[in-house]
Amino acid sequence: MLLLFRELLERQSIGGNQNKMRLAATNRWQRRAAWVLALALASLLASSLWAGEAKPLTVLEGKLLTTRGDCPVLKTSGREEALSANTPHLLHTMQDKRLDGREVRLEGVPQPDGSFEVHWLYTRHDGNLFKVRYFCATCNIVALEPGNCVCCQQPTELQEIPAEKSEH
Repeated sequence: MLLLFRELLERQSIGGNQNKMRLAATNRWQRRAAWVLALALASLLASSLWAGEAKPLTVLEGKLLTTRGDCPVLKTSGREEALSANTPHLLHTMQDKRLDGREVRLEGVPQPDGSFEVHWLYTRHDGNLFKVRYFCATCNIVALEPGNCVCCQQPTELQEIPAEKSEH
């Protein structure tokens, strides 16, 4: 009987060792899989961060023409450049008839279709740059684009603020 009990204990300890070995192998596989997954996620994150790097903006200077339908145009040394914008309020600003014929500096990105996508718009007076904004003196509200005040519904006033005094 003692011999039978001893044999049973040995079998259990051998089976226990086999289970421990299986568990250790499973743990090693899980750790490897976790490292592979972590490396894959890190490479995806790094590539998306690099893809989001800002490209340097191209600068164009010339006369803004807003009288040609919905597409504003920049006239530079005999050449006309079709303009688009990266935001609707900037496009609406470039379409404002009050800016027609003004000397401007545009910063943006040339597009494959030949147009120029504007990111920043400045007016130019005597060599100085000005940011454009719209203002309601009645309500003391600044707007991003031309139109009526969101509060009193009166037309907003076009203002040009020296670029060094504004944020960008």
